[in-house]
Amino acid sequence: MLKKVLSNASFTERNRLHGSLRLCHKISKQTKEKPPPKLAADVVNYVNSLPEYSNIKDKIPRTLLKKYKTPESMYLINQKSAKDIVNTIQNHINDNSPLIEVNPGFGFLSEELLKCQTKPIYMYEMSSQFTSNLTNLQEKYPGRITFKLADFFGMWKLAFKDKLDQGTRIQELLGDLYTHDSDRVVKVIGSMPGLSFVKHLINNIIFHNANNQLGKPDLFITMPGHHYEFLTDSEVQFQKQRSIPALFQMLFHYKVLTTVPKVHFLPWTYNSNSKKSSLMDDHRLLLVNITQRDTLPCPPQYLPLLWYFFKPHMLSKSTRIIPTLEQWIPGCGVWLITGQDPPDTNKELAPGKNDAKLPHMTIFTEFGDLNLAQKITVFKRFISWPEFEQCQFRTTMENNLPKFITNLDDDDKETIGTHIEDIEHSDAENDTEHV
Repeated sequence: MLKKVLSNASFTERNRLHGSLRLCHKISKQTKEKPPPKLAADVVNYVNSLPEYSNIKDKIPRTLLKKYKTPESMYLINQKSAKDIVNTIQNHINDNSPLIEVNPGFGFLSEELLKCQTKPIYMYEMSSQFTSNLTNLQEKYPGRITFKLADFFGMWKLAFKDKLDQGTRIQELLGDLYTHDSDRVVKVIGSMPGLSFVKHLINNIIFHNANNQLGKPDLFITMPGHHYEFLTDSEVQFQKQRSIPALFQMLFHYKVLTTVPKVHFLPWTYNSNSKKSSLMDDHRLLLVNITQRDTLPCPPQYLPLLWYFFKPHMLSKSTRIIPTLEQWIPGCGVWLITGQDPPDTNKELAPGKNDAKLPHMTIFTEFGDLNLAQKITVFKRFISWPEFEQCQFRTTMENNLPKFITNLDDDDKETIGTHIEDIEHSDAENDTEHV
């Protein structure tokens, strides 16, 4: 009997050890680092073949010599384009507004900015790989540069954390730039390969306008043409319903200043196979000016409600207006049909003489029948009615806040941008040619 018990125990121990070995092998296989994507041959050949890059080709981070679908950062490597950009914007930046450059990289644009005006420049760089370049620039222009290794475009995250615990993270990030004047204009210069920063700006205005510590951003940004066309789609002003372009056009003025060669920025992207892609998209980037409007569509504390009102599940082209609003305030359709408002309507929130007039409405009128300005008028009437504060609209909005508002511990690349050191883990793909 004892021999049998010992035999069973030995068998159990062997199974346990065997299982442990299998588990260790599986974990080792899963955690084994994959070889990094190879460099893109055309990018490397371009940099190596032109004498204008001889001084920097050995200093370019390897991550910038690969190709991506949608990189989170973009760096200017060409001195001629740096001069062209500064020549285009210099008349816009020669005033008393503070000047910020985001992700200056090799400092080509920085030096041109330092030459054309006398103001100090506040520089925020995400990657430590460019620190030596910017330190050399500080020594060359003493007292002209304030440099911080920080994610300027991810500022909104710090602002929300400060709001939760009354912290001073934003004040520490901004330093001398910190202000209590929400109307102060600040010039921001940089590059934007994707739409994440525009979304950050929209979210910052909507969710943090009341505790803005930077002022009003006046942006001079290089970006792909198809992103600009998406944001400024003129059809949104009429019947088309797109949430982000609608919010963007409500909150900002915008215009194209010039174009610059796409190859003068790293990393390169894969050419789009989309039918909407144009020849300009493949070869040029737009230098655009984006300025926050002086007047917002509604008081700051109601901007989150405006954001939720324009979400696709709430407002679509075929959504009938009166049945939708009556889900929140039963019987409110009579005010829209008659064009009248309850006697105790909040006049401070209600549409004014400068707001768009609504057409005659019936229970069949759809949001697609209204232009953007008229949709804002409907929203302003809705929040001005006395029953609004007792309805569930605000509670529902708060329960559907985006992930970046409700969970700040999740370092989501879609919401805070990607450091250049981490780019290779995003969407680098093997090209047909590699070195």
